[in-house]
This record gives sequence, C-alpha cells and structure tokens, in this order.
Amino acid sequence: MKKIMAVVLSFVLGISMIGCSSNKNVATVNGEGIPAKYFETYVNWTKLVYETNYGYTSSVWNTEMEDSTDSSDSKNNKDSKEKQTYWDSFKSQMLLGMEQSEVVYQKAKEVKAVPSDDEVQEQVDNFKKNVNSNDTTKEQAEKAGINDEFLKYVLTRELAYSAYQEYFNKNTKVDESKLKKEYEEHKDSYDTVTASHILISTLDDQGNELSDAKKAEAKKKAEEVLEKAKSGEDFAKLAKEYSDDTANASEGGNLGAFTAGQMVEEFSDAAFALDKNEISDIVETQYGYHIIKVTDKADTYKAVKDSVKSAVLANEFTQQVEKLVKDAKIETNDEVLKSVSYK
Repeated sequence: MKKIMAVVLSFVLGISMIGCSSNKNVATVNGEGIPAKYFETYVNWTKLVYETNYGYTSSVWNTEMEDSTDSSDSKNNKDSKEKQTYWDSFKSQMLLGMEQSEVVYQKAKEVKAVPSDDEVQEQVDNFKKNVNSNDTTKEQAEKAGINDEFLKYVLTRELAYSAYQEYFNKNTKVDESKLKKEYEEHKDSYDTVTASHILISTLDDQGNELSDAKKAEAKKKAEEVLEKAKSGEDFAKLAKEYSDDTANASEGGNLGAFTAGQMVEEFSDAAFALDKNEISDIVETQYGYHIIKVTDKADTYKAVKDSVKSAVLANEFTQQVEKLVKDAKIETNDEVLKSVSYK
C-alpha cells in the first residue's frame, strides 16, 4: 500500500487550471483514450511537487532545451524550428508514463489481474487521508483539481501495474542455469555480510588527520578494545562505550547487511574474509582503526538465490513492458498536448 502511494505521489506536481476541453483525449492507446482532463491534473500536480521539493520556478519551466543534434541541416534550420522548453519536455515524459501505464493496464485486464472496486476505493481514501493531513499538500491537491474521479483512474492503473507484475512473476519460469549464470557474473551485487564495528577515529572534529602521536594513542586504544572483544566481552556494549562512529555506536555498532561495494575496500575485504561470529584484528582505513564482528553471511548461490531470482524477474518484466509498449498502437494528439500550460 505504501509503495503504491509513494509511486503516485512521486508522479504528481502542481497545476494550472487550463483550457483543454474535458472530453478530448491527449493520446489513445490501442484505441482507448487518455483523457486530457486527467493528464492536465496529473502533469500539473507533479509540477507542484517538483516546485515544492526542488524549488523549480517559472524560469526553469520556460528554459529552452539545447538542441543535441549536430547535423549541418539542423544547424542551418535552427532558427526555423520551434524551440522546446523544459515544460514541453516534462509534459512529454509525463505522457509517456501515462501511456505505459495504460498499456500495462490493458494487459492486466486481459489476464484478469486488475484490482477490485473496493481495493481502488481503499487507495483513494488513503491518498486523500495522506494529502489532507498536511496543509501544503491539501492546498496543492485543491489547486491541481484532484478529485475522486481522477484518483480512481490513476490508482486503478497503478494497482493493475503491480498486480500484473505479480502475475508475470508467478507465471514466468526462470531456468536454474540462468540464475546461476547471473549470480556468477555479478556476485559482488548479491553476496552480503551483516556486521558490527567499533571505530577508533584518526580524524579530528573537522575531518583532518590526527598527528602521528595522536594516531599512536588511537591505535593503542583500539588494541585495548580489541583485547576486550577477543576475550569475550559483549561486543555491542564495547561499541556503545568506545566507538567513535556516532551513526551506529548507540546501536552496538550495527551496520546491517552490505555488499562489497558499499564499504571502503580495506573494510570490505576484511569483513568478507571473516566467518560468522568471528572478530577481526585491527583494520585501518581512512577513517581510523576498526574492529569488525560479522554476525551473518550470505555469500553462496543458495543463500542469495531468492535475491537473484527477484532481480532476474524484474529485468524480464521491464523487457516485457517495453515489448508491450512497442507493440501497442499509440497516437498522441499533439495539439492537445501543446495546449496544456500552467499558471
């Protein structure tokens, strides 16, 4: 549910009450229209979100896009061509998203993977509750002209997209050899260790490296803490007492699960070399002296197979959607698209 709401909220931004006729379509997908009135609300509500989150102003929307074509013909005819603004490009991208959503919705209906009326209404109610809980988003929604009719249209397609992906995953067989090949070629993306650490920093409060004398003191302290950890003292308590990593010291130094590329090389190499429940010797990085304890490992195909399968299916689903869009008959009403403006 949260995922659906996040997708919808991320799609939408602020509006201008503009002049497209409410009974016109901005595009058709396999003969089914995308109503201009929904597109207007969708693109302008999304515009408001960008303005709120990223500080976009009218000067941004009116910025002319650079012509990336290098041909002499395009240069010779540069002045004769109608220049495209960022707003024009933005509208086109939003429409592509709605066209894709409509294509998948039609396929979902074909395989009977669509939400019920009750499921849609539940999402409509949740969306309105979230929007109305904040004065700013409530004002933006009202300005954008968001109503139940629009929400049902958009949320039905969002829910259908997720339902079709679930249907696709359930009904798509992935050969074991393909999964193993994916794993072998991208082990670093799948293998993880779960670890905690204690950091004795060699940097001052401004991030500058300590003097050699101060570093020597830090290393001696690290060696003393390491001895305590190796002798069986509670690692989490030691981290809370001694670690200079304020981001996780209060959590016993817990770093959670991570892949090799998420940590600096020295730390990563040391962590992946440890067995479960093993404590490292002192590991020096640019941040200081670390003592690492691995609490779990998933570094075999069997251990990460589910993650590999999810990644492979996600890639195949993306390819399926691209094929559906490619095979669909999509026609854009450029006149209507162009007429969508903002205040």
